[in-house]
Amino acid sequence: MTIEHNQPEVVLGAEAGDDHLARQHMAEAIAHRQQRRERVTWAWSTSVVSKIATISVQVLAVPLVYRALGEGGYAAYAAVTASAGLIGVLNLGIGGSLVTPIAEAAARSDKRRQALLVQAGLGPLILLFLLGLIVFIPIVASFPLSLLFGKVVTSGSPGLRLAALIAVSATLISIPLSAIVFLRQAYQEMHFTNLIAAGFNLCLCVALLLAAQRSTSVALFVSLFVLIPLGASTLNHWLFFSRRPFLLRTKGQRVWGESRQLLADGIRFLGAGFSNVLIFQWPVYWVARSLPPTSSSFFAICVQATILPIGSVYGFLQPLWSSTADALARGDHGSLNGQIRRGRAVIVAIGGGAFFTMLFFGERIVHLWLRKPVTLDWLERGLMGMYILLAMWEYFHFIMALGMGRLREATKDVFQRSIGFALVVPLLTSIGGINALWAGMCCSILFWTAWRLPRLLHTDVGRTPHG
Repeated sequence: MTIEHNQPEVVLGAEAGDDHLARQHMAEAIAHRQQRRERVTWAWSTSVVSKIATISVQVLAVPLVYRALGEGGYAAYAAVTASAGLIGVLNLGIGGSLVTPIAEAAARSDKRRQALLVQAGLGPLILLFLLGLIVFIPIVASFPLSLLFGKVVTSGSPGLRLAALIAVSATLISIPLSAIVFLRQAYQEMHFTNLIAAGFNLCLCVALLLAAQRSTSVALFVSLFVLIPLGASTLNHWLFFSRRPFLLRTKGQRVWGESRQLLADGIRFLGAGFSNVLIFQWPVYWVARSLPPTSSSFFAICVQATILPIGSVYGFLQPLWSSTADALARGDHGSLNGQIRRGRAVIVAIGGGAFFTMLFFGERIVHLWLRKPVTLDWLERGLMGMYILLAMWEYFHFIMALGMGRLREATKDVFQRSIGFALVVPLLTSIGGINALWAGMCCSILFWTAWRLPRLLHTDVGRTPHG
Protein backbone atom coordinates (compact mmCIF):
# COMPACT_ATOMS: atom_id res chain seq x y z
CA MET A 1 0.00 0.00 0.00
CA THR A 2 2.91 2.31 0.70
CA ILE A 3 4.15 1.88 -2.84
CA GLU A 4 0.72 2.60 -4.28
CA HIS A 5 0.35 5.66 -2.09
CA ASN A 6 3.71 7.19 -3.16
CA GLN A 7 3.49 6.41 -6.87
CA PRO A 8 1.23 9.35 -7.84
CA GLU A 9 3.58 11.71 -6.02
CA VAL A 10 6.51 10.39 -8.06
CA VAL A 11 4.59 10.81 -11.30
CA LEU A 12 3.49 14.31 -10.36
CA GLY A 13 7.07 15.16 -9.44
CA ALA A 14 8.29 13.91 -12.81
CA GLU A 15 5.61 15.92 -14.61
CA ALA A 16 6.57 19.01 -12.64
CA GLY A 17 10.22 18.42 -13.55
CA ASP A 18 9.34 18.05 -17.22
CA ASP A 19 7.34 21.30 -17.12
CA HIS A 20 10.23 23.11 -15.49
CA LEU A 21 12.67 21.74 -18.09
CA ALA A 22 10.31 22.73 -20.92
CA ARG A 23 10.00 26.27 -19.54
CA GLN A 24 13.77 26.47 -19.22
CA HIS A 25 14.26 25.35 -22.83
CA MET A 26 11.64 27.83 -23.99
CA ALA A 27 13.37 30.66 -22.13
CA GLU A 28 16.72 29.72 -23.67
CA ALA A 29 15.19 29.56 -27.15
CA ILE A 30 13.64 33.00 -26.72
CA ALA A 31 16.95 34.41 -25.45
CA HIS A 32 18.89 32.97 -28.40
CA ARG A 33 16.28 34.26 -30.84
CA GLN A 34 16.50 37.75 -29.33
CA GLN A 35 20.29 37.59 -29.49
CA ARG A 36 20.19 36.71 -33.19
CA ARG A 37 17.85 39.61 -33.90
CA GLU A 38 20.08 42.03 -32.00
CA ARG A 39 23.18 40.90 -33.90
CA VAL A 40 21.42 41.16 -37.25
CA THR A 41 20.26 44.67 -36.30
CA TRP A 42 23.82 45.60 -35.33
CA ALA A 43 25.10 44.25 -38.63
CA TRP A 44 22.52 46.22 -40.60
CA SER A 45 23.07 49.51 -38.76
CA THR A 46 26.87 49.35 -39.00
CA SER A 47 26.59 48.28 -42.63
CA VAL A 48 24.99 51.64 -43.39
CA VAL A 49 27.97 53.44 -41.81
CA SER A 50 30.41 51.22 -43.70
CA LYS A 51 28.63 51.77 -47.02
CA ILE A 52 28.66 55.55 -46.56
CA ALA A 53 32.42 55.43 -46.00
CA THR A 54 32.91 53.10 -48.97
CA ILE A 55 30.84 55.29 -51.29
CA SER A 56 32.82 58.33 -50.11
CA VAL A 57 36.03 56.61 -51.16
CA GLN A 58 34.54 55.61 -54.52
CA VAL A 59 33.30 59.14 -55.20
CA LEU A 60 36.61 60.74 -54.23
CA ALA A 61 39.07 58.19 -55.59
CA VAL A 62 38.57 58.37 -59.34
CA PRO A 63 38.71 62.17 -59.82
CA LEU A 64 41.49 62.66 -57.24
CA VAL A 65 43.77 59.96 -58.63
CA TYR A 66 43.02 60.94 -62.22
CA ARG A 67 43.86 64.60 -61.66
CA ALA A 68 47.01 63.78 -59.68
CA LEU A 69 48.46 61.19 -62.07
CA GLY A 70 47.12 62.34 -65.41
CA GLU A 71 45.75 60.10 -68.13
CA GLY A 72 48.86 57.94 -68.53
CA GLY A 73 49.52 57.61 -64.81
CA TYR A 74 45.93 56.70 -64.07
CA ALA A 75 46.02 54.00 -66.76
CA ALA A 76 49.15 52.55 -65.10
CA TYR A 77 47.50 52.70 -61.67
CA ALA A 78 44.37 50.93 -62.98
CA ALA A 79 46.43 48.24 -64.72
CA VAL A 80 48.46 47.48 -61.58
CA THR A 81 45.52 47.32 -59.18
CA ALA A 82 43.37 45.29 -61.58
CA SER A 83 46.10 42.72 -62.30
CA ALA A 84 46.90 42.37 -58.58
CA GLY A 85 43.21 41.91 -57.82
CA LEU A 86 43.11 38.88 -60.08
CA ILE A 87 45.60 37.15 -57.77
CA GLY A 88 43.01 37.40 -55.00
CA VAL A 89 41.18 34.39 -56.45
CA LEU A 90 43.91 32.25 -54.87
CA ASN A 91 41.81 32.20 -51.70
CA LEU A 92 39.63 29.70 -53.65
CA GLY A 93 36.51 30.72 -51.72
CA ILE A 94 37.61 28.79 -48.63
CA GLY A 95 36.28 31.49 -46.29
CA GLY A 96 32.76 31.05 -47.64
CA SER A 97 32.85 27.33 -46.91
CA LEU A 98 33.56 28.02 -43.21
CA VAL A 99 30.49 30.07 -42.31
CA THR A 100 27.77 27.44 -41.89
CA PRO A 101 29.77 24.64 -40.18
CA ILE A 102 31.39 27.08 -37.72
CA ALA A 103 28.04 28.75 -36.95
CA GLU A 104 26.53 25.34 -36.22
CA ALA A 105 29.48 24.34 -34.01
CA ALA A 106 29.29 27.66 -32.14
CA ALA A 107 25.56 27.14 -31.54
CA ARG A 108 26.39 23.79 -29.91
CA SER A 109 29.32 25.35 -27.97
CA ASP A 110 31.62 22.75 -29.55
CA LYS A 111 34.98 24.51 -29.17
CA ARG A 112 36.97 21.55 -30.44
CA ARG A 113 35.14 21.46 -33.77
CA GLN A 114 35.31 25.26 -34.08
CA ALA A 115 39.10 25.09 -33.69
CA LEU A 116 39.32 22.17 -36.10
CA LEU A 117 37.37 24.02 -38.79
CA VAL A 118 39.31 27.28 -38.40
CA GLN A 119 42.67 25.50 -38.62
CA ALA A 120 41.45 23.43 -41.55
CA GLY A 121 40.57 26.64 -43.37
CA LEU A 122 43.69 28.63 -42.48
CA GLY A 123 46.12 25.84 -43.44
CA PRO A 124 45.39 25.85 -47.20
CA LEU A 125 45.23 29.66 -47.24
CA ILE A 126 48.73 29.90 -45.78
CA LEU A 127 50.02 27.37 -48.31
CA LEU A 128 48.41 29.33 -51.15
CA PHE A 129 50.05 32.50 -49.83
CA LEU A 130 53.48 30.83 -49.85
CA LEU A 131 52.86 29.40 -53.33
CA GLY A 132 51.91 32.87 -54.56
CA LEU A 133 55.11 34.35 -53.14
CA ILE A 134 57.22 31.76 -54.94
CA VAL A 135 55.44 32.20 -58.27
CA PHE A 136 54.34 35.82 -58.62
CA ILE A 137 57.02 37.88 -56.86
CA PRO A 138 59.86 36.69 -59.17
CA ILE A 139 57.64 37.27 -62.20
CA VAL A 140 56.79 40.86 -61.22
CA ALA A 141 60.37 41.58 -60.17
CA SER A 142 62.12 40.30 -63.30
CA PHE A 143 59.78 40.12 -66.30
CA PRO A 144 59.75 43.07 -68.76
CA LEU A 145 57.10 45.62 -67.82
CA SER A 146 55.90 45.71 -71.42
CA LEU A 147 55.12 42.01 -71.18
CA LEU A 148 53.27 42.45 -67.88
CA PHE A 149 51.29 45.62 -68.61
CA GLY A 150 51.43 46.14 -72.37
CA LYS A 151 50.97 49.65 -73.78
CA VAL A 152 50.64 51.22 -70.33
CA VAL A 153 54.46 51.22 -70.15
CA THR A 154 54.61 53.73 -72.99
CA SER A 155 53.03 56.35 -70.72
CA GLY A 156 56.38 56.56 -68.94
CA SER A 157 55.01 56.28 -65.42
CA PRO A 158 57.94 56.15 -62.96
CA GLY A 159 57.90 53.57 -60.21
CA LEU A 160 55.62 51.19 -62.11
CA ARG A 161 57.55 48.05 -61.09
CA LEU A 162 57.68 49.18 -57.45
CA ALA A 163 53.94 49.82 -57.54
CA ALA A 164 53.34 46.34 -58.98
CA LEU A 165 55.51 44.68 -56.33
CA ILE A 166 53.67 46.50 -53.55
CA ALA A 167 50.25 45.61 -54.96
CA VAL A 168 51.07 41.94 -55.53
CA SER A 169 52.74 41.55 -52.12
CA ALA A 170 49.82 43.13 -50.27
CA THR A 171 47.33 41.00 -52.21
CA LEU A 172 49.22 37.81 -51.38
CA ILE A 173 49.45 38.73 -47.68
CA SER A 174 45.70 39.36 -47.66
CA ILE A 175 44.97 35.77 -48.76
CA PRO A 176 45.35 34.19 -45.27
CA LEU A 177 43.56 37.21 -43.80
CA SER A 178 40.63 36.95 -46.23
CA ALA A 179 38.90 34.39 -44.01
CA ILE A 180 38.33 36.93 -41.23
CA VAL A 181 35.26 38.44 -42.89
CA PHE A 182 33.61 35.02 -43.06
CA LEU A 183 34.70 34.09 -39.53
CA ARG A 184 33.06 37.24 -38.21
CA GLN A 185 29.97 36.32 -40.20
CA ALA A 186 29.94 32.81 -38.74
CA TYR A 187 29.97 34.24 -35.20
CA GLN A 188 27.37 36.90 -36.10
CA GLU A 189 29.87 39.70 -35.50
CA MET A 190 29.72 41.50 -38.83
CA HIS A 191 29.36 44.82 -36.99
CA PHE A 192 33.06 44.57 -36.03
CA THR A 193 34.06 44.18 -39.67
CA ASN A 194 31.76 47.00 -40.76
CA LEU A 195 33.04 49.48 -38.16
CA ILE A 196 36.70 48.65 -38.80
CA ALA A 197 36.16 48.98 -42.56
CA ALA A 198 34.39 52.32 -42.09
CA GLY A 199 37.22 53.68 -39.95
CA PHE A 200 39.95 52.62 -42.36
CA ASN A 201 37.97 53.93 -45.36
CA LEU A 202 37.81 57.33 -43.69
CA CYS A 203 41.58 57.14 -43.19
CA LEU A 204 41.91 56.31 -46.89
CA CYS A 205 39.85 59.39 -47.81
CA VAL A 206 42.15 61.64 -45.76
CA ALA A 207 45.27 59.97 -47.18
CA LEU A 208 44.00 60.42 -50.74
CA LEU A 209 43.32 64.12 -50.19
CA LEU A 210 46.83 64.65 -48.81
CA ALA A 211 48.54 62.55 -51.49
CA ALA A 212 46.70 64.26 -54.33
CA GLN A 213 48.09 67.63 -53.22
CA ARG A 214 51.71 66.52 -52.76
CA SER A 215 52.56 63.62 -55.07
CA THR A 216 52.25 62.26 -58.59
CA SER A 217 53.71 58.85 -57.77
CA VAL A 218 51.82 55.80 -59.02
CA ALA A 219 53.49 53.70 -56.31
CA LEU A 220 52.18 55.99 -53.55
CA PHE A 221 48.55 55.81 -54.68
CA VAL A 222 48.76 52.05 -55.22
CA SER A 223 50.23 51.71 -51.72
CA LEU A 224 47.34 53.63 -50.19
CA PHE A 225 44.73 51.49 -51.93
CA VAL A 226 46.25 48.14 -50.99
CA LEU A 227 47.99 48.73 -47.65
CA ILE A 228 45.20 50.58 -45.81
CA PRO A 229 42.63 47.77 -46.45
CA LEU A 230 45.35 45.28 -45.49
CA GLY A 231 45.74 47.15 -42.20
CA ALA A 232 41.99 46.86 -41.60
CA SER A 233 42.08 43.08 -42.18
CA THR A 234 45.12 42.69 -39.92
CA LEU A 235 43.48 44.59 -37.07
CA ASN A 236 40.24 42.65 -37.49
CA HIS A 237 42.19 39.39 -37.49
CA TRP A 238 44.09 40.25 -34.30
CA LEU A 239 40.99 41.38 -32.42
CA PHE A 240 39.11 38.24 -33.42
CA PHE A 241 41.73 35.72 -32.32
CA SER A 242 42.69 37.64 -29.18
CA ARG A 243 39.14 36.94 -27.94
CA ARG A 244 39.22 33.30 -29.07
CA PRO A 245 42.73 31.91 -28.57
CA PHE A 246 41.29 28.39 -28.34
CA LEU A 247 40.73 28.47 -32.11
CA LEU A 248 44.49 28.29 -32.67
CA ARG A 249 44.95 25.23 -30.46
CA THR A 250 44.22 22.01 -32.34
CA LYS A 251 44.76 18.57 -30.83
CA GLY A 252 42.83 16.46 -33.33
CA GLN A 253 44.23 14.47 -36.24
CA ARG A 254 41.60 15.34 -38.87
CA VAL A 255 42.68 18.86 -39.87
CA TRP A 256 43.79 18.02 -43.39
CA GLY A 257 40.76 15.82 -43.98
CA GLU A 258 38.56 18.78 -43.11
CA SER A 259 40.77 21.01 -45.29
CA ARG A 260 40.03 18.89 -48.36
CA GLN A 261 36.30 19.15 -47.74
CA LEU A 262 36.47 22.91 -47.14
CA LEU A 263 38.58 23.34 -50.26
CA ALA A 264 36.01 21.49 -52.36
CA ASP A 265 33.16 23.58 -50.95
CA GLY A 266 35.28 26.73 -51.31
CA ILE A 267 35.78 26.11 -55.02
CA ARG A 268 32.03 25.68 -55.38
CA PHE A 269 31.47 28.96 -53.55
CA LEU A 270 34.08 30.66 -55.74
CA GLY A 271 32.25 29.32 -58.79
CA ALA A 272 29.03 30.92 -57.60
CA GLY A 273 30.92 34.19 -57.12
CA PHE A 274 32.30 33.88 -60.65
CA SER A 275 28.71 33.79 -61.87
CA ASN A 276 28.60 37.59 -61.60
CA VAL A 277 31.36 37.78 -64.20
CA LEU A 278 29.30 35.64 -66.59
CA ILE A 279 26.07 37.56 -65.91
CA PHE A 280 27.42 41.13 -66.05
CA GLN A 281 30.95 41.41 -67.46
CA TRP A 282 30.68 38.82 -70.24
CA PRO A 283 27.66 40.44 -71.96
CA VAL A 284 29.28 43.89 -71.62
CA TYR A 285 32.39 42.53 -73.32
CA TRP A 286 30.38 40.82 -76.08
CA VAL A 287 28.24 43.89 -76.75
CA ALA A 288 31.41 45.99 -77.01
CA ARG A 289 32.65 43.57 -79.69
CA SER A 290 29.36 43.33 -81.57
CA LEU A 291 27.54 46.67 -81.39
CA PRO A 292 28.51 50.29 -82.06
CA PRO A 293 30.44 52.10 -79.28
CA THR A 294 27.46 54.30 -78.41
CA SER A 295 25.29 51.26 -77.73
CA SER A 296 27.95 49.28 -75.88
CA SER A 297 29.01 52.11 -73.57
CA PHE A 298 25.40 52.91 -72.70
CA PHE A 299 24.68 49.23 -72.00
CA ALA A 300 27.68 49.12 -69.65
CA ILE A 301 26.33 52.16 -67.80
CA CYS A 302 22.87 50.58 -67.50
CA VAL A 303 24.46 47.42 -66.10
CA GLN A 304 26.22 49.51 -63.45
CA ALA A 305 22.95 51.29 -62.66
CA THR A 306 21.38 47.87 -62.10
CA ILE A 307 24.25 46.51 -59.99
CA LEU A 308 24.15 49.41 -57.50
CA PRO A 309 20.70 48.69 -55.96
CA ILE A 310 21.27 44.94 -56.14
CA GLY A 311 24.61 45.25 -54.33
CA SER A 312 23.10 47.43 -51.63
CA VAL A 313 20.48 44.80 -50.79
CA TYR A 314 23.09 42.01 -50.94
CA GLY A 315 24.96 43.65 -48.07
CA PHE A 316 21.85 43.70 -45.88
CA LEU A 317 21.10 40.04 -46.59
CA GLN A 318 24.56 38.77 -45.57
CA PRO A 319 23.84 38.58 -41.79
CA LEU A 320 20.98 36.13 -42.47
CA TRP A 321 23.53 33.48 -43.47
CA SER A 322 24.95 32.89 -39.99
CA SER A 323 21.69 33.61 -38.15
CA THR A 324 19.99 30.90 -40.24
CA ALA A 325 22.73 28.38 -39.45
CA ASP A 326 22.49 29.24 -35.74
CA ALA A 327 18.69 28.86 -35.67
CA LEU A 328 18.85 25.55 -37.54
CA ALA A 329 21.52 24.16 -35.21
CA ARG A 330 19.35 25.05 -32.21
CA GLY A 331 16.24 23.52 -33.81
CA ASP A 332 14.42 26.87 -33.83
CA HIS A 333 12.27 26.09 -36.88
CA GLY A 334 9.63 28.62 -35.91
CA SER A 335 12.20 31.40 -36.16
CA LEU A 336 13.40 30.05 -39.51
CA ASN A 337 9.90 29.93 -41.00
CA GLY A 338 9.20 33.43 -39.76
CA GLN A 339 12.48 34.69 -41.20
CA ILE A 340 11.66 33.16 -44.58
CA ARG A 341 8.17 34.72 -44.65
CA ARG A 342 9.36 38.15 -43.54
CA GLY A 343 12.35 38.04 -45.86
CA ARG A 344 10.23 37.23 -48.89
CA ALA A 345 7.79 40.01 -48.05
CA VAL A 346 10.62 42.54 -47.66
CA ILE A 347 12.33 41.44 -50.88
CA VAL A 348 9.09 41.69 -52.86
CA ALA A 349 8.41 45.14 -51.38
CA ILE A 350 11.93 46.50 -52.03
CA GLY A 351 12.29 44.78 -55.38
CA GLY A 352 8.82 45.88 -56.45
CA GLY A 353 9.67 49.45 -55.50
CA ALA A 354 12.88 49.23 -57.51
CA PHE A 355 10.95 47.84 -60.49
CA PHE A 356 8.43 50.68 -60.57
CA THR A 357 11.12 53.27 -59.86
CA MET A 358 13.17 52.04 -62.80
CA LEU A 359 10.09 51.73 -65.03
CA PHE A 360 8.84 55.28 -64.44
CA PHE A 361 11.98 57.19 -63.45
CA GLY A 362 14.87 55.12 -64.82
CA GLU A 363 15.64 57.49 -67.67
CA ARG A 364 15.69 60.47 -65.33
CA ILE A 365 17.94 58.67 -62.83
CA VAL A 366 20.53 57.75 -65.46
CA HIS A 367 20.33 61.30 -66.85
CA LEU A 368 21.11 62.80 -63.44
CA TRP A 369 23.90 60.29 -62.87
CA LEU A 370 25.63 60.98 -66.18
CA ARG A 371 24.64 64.67 -66.34
CA LYS A 372 23.76 64.27 -70.01
CA PRO A 373 20.52 63.50 -71.88
CA VAL A 374 19.80 59.80 -72.38
CA THR A 375 17.06 57.75 -74.03
CA LEU A 376 15.72 54.59 -72.38
CA ASP A 377 12.57 53.07 -73.86
CA TRP A 378 9.92 51.70 -71.49
CA LEU A 379 10.72 48.07 -72.34
CA GLU A 380 14.39 48.40 -71.43
CA ARG A 381 13.52 50.27 -68.20
CA GLY A 382 10.97 47.61 -67.29
CA LEU A 383 13.38 44.74 -67.98
CA MET A 384 16.10 46.41 -65.91
CA GLY A 385 13.68 46.88 -63.02
CA MET A 386 12.43 43.31 -63.34
CA TYR A 387 15.97 41.97 -63.19
CA ILE A 388 16.64 43.93 -60.00
CA LEU A 389 13.57 42.36 -58.39
CA LEU A 390 14.45 38.83 -59.56
CA ALA A 391 18.11 39.12 -58.55
CA MET A 392 17.10 40.18 -55.02
CA TRP A 393 14.69 37.23 -54.81
CA GLU A 394 17.41 34.85 -55.97
CA TYR A 395 20.06 36.14 -53.57
CA PHE A 396 17.76 36.02 -50.53
CA HIS A 397 17.06 32.32 -51.12
CA PHE A 398 20.73 31.69 -51.95
CA ILE A 399 21.85 33.13 -48.59
CA MET A 400 19.16 31.20 -46.71
CA ALA A 401 20.19 27.97 -48.47
CA LEU A 402 23.83 28.55 -47.49
CA GLY A 403 22.76 29.03 -43.89
CA MET A 404 20.88 25.73 -44.02
CA GLY A 405 24.02 23.89 -45.10
CA ARG A 406 22.99 23.47 -48.75
CA LEU A 407 26.09 25.14 -50.21
CA ARG A 408 26.68 22.48 -52.85
CA GLU A 409 23.15 22.53 -54.22
CA ALA A 410 22.75 26.32 -54.07
CA THR A 411 26.09 27.13 -55.72
CA LYS A 412 25.39 24.53 -58.41
CA ASP A 413 22.03 26.11 -59.24
CA VAL A 414 23.48 29.63 -59.40
CA PHE A 415 26.44 28.54 -61.51
CA GLN A 416 24.22 26.57 -63.92
CA ARG A 417 22.00 29.61 -64.32
CA SER A 418 24.95 31.84 -65.21
CA ILE A 419 26.45 29.29 -67.62
CA GLY A 420 23.12 28.88 -69.39
CA PHE A 421 22.77 32.62 -69.87
CA ALA A 422 26.41 33.11 -70.91
CA LEU A 423 26.06 30.53 -73.68
CA VAL A 424 23.13 32.35 -75.34
CA VAL A 425 24.58 35.88 -75.06
CA PRO A 426 25.89 35.90 -78.68
CA LEU A 427 22.56 34.59 -80.00
CA LEU A 428 20.48 37.08 -77.99
CA THR A 429 22.68 39.99 -79.08
CA SER A 430 22.33 39.10 -82.76
CA ILE A 431 18.56 38.51 -82.54
CA GLY A 432 17.29 41.36 -80.37
CA GLY A 433 20.22 43.46 -79.20
CA ILE A 434 20.19 45.05 -75.74
CA ASN A 435 16.55 44.34 -74.87
CA ALA A 436 17.00 40.66 -75.72
CA LEU A 437 19.94 40.50 -73.32
CA TRP A 438 17.91 42.02 -70.47
CA ALA A 439 15.07 39.61 -71.23
CA GLY A 440 17.52 36.71 -71.19
CA MET A 441 18.90 37.77 -67.82
CA CYS A 442 15.38 37.83 -66.38
CA CYS A 443 14.44 34.47 -67.89
CA SER A 444 17.62 32.83 -66.58
CA ILE A 445 16.33 33.44 -63.04
CA LEU A 446 12.64 32.82 -63.74
CA PHE A 447 13.22 29.46 -65.40
CA TRP A 448 15.87 28.16 -62.98
CA THR A 449 16.91 29.66 -59.64
CA ALA A 450 13.65 31.51 -58.86
CA TRP A 451 11.97 28.20 -58.07
CA ARG A 452 14.88 25.79 -57.45
CA LEU A 453 16.41 27.75 -54.55
CA PRO A 454 13.09 28.13 -52.65
CA ARG A 455 12.63 24.35 -52.94
CA LEU A 456 15.91 23.87 -51.06
CA LEU A 457 14.49 25.90 -48.18
CA HIS A 458 11.22 23.97 -48.04
CA THR A 459 12.98 20.60 -48.02
CA ASP A 460 15.52 21.75 -45.43
CA VAL A 461 13.41 23.18 -42.61
CA GLY A 462 13.03 20.41 -40.11
CA ARG A 463 16.14 18.47 -41.04
CA THR A 464 18.92 17.57 -38.60
CA PRO A 465 21.82 20.03 -38.89
CA HIS A 466 25.16 18.82 -40.08
CA GLY A 467 27.35 17.55 -37.31
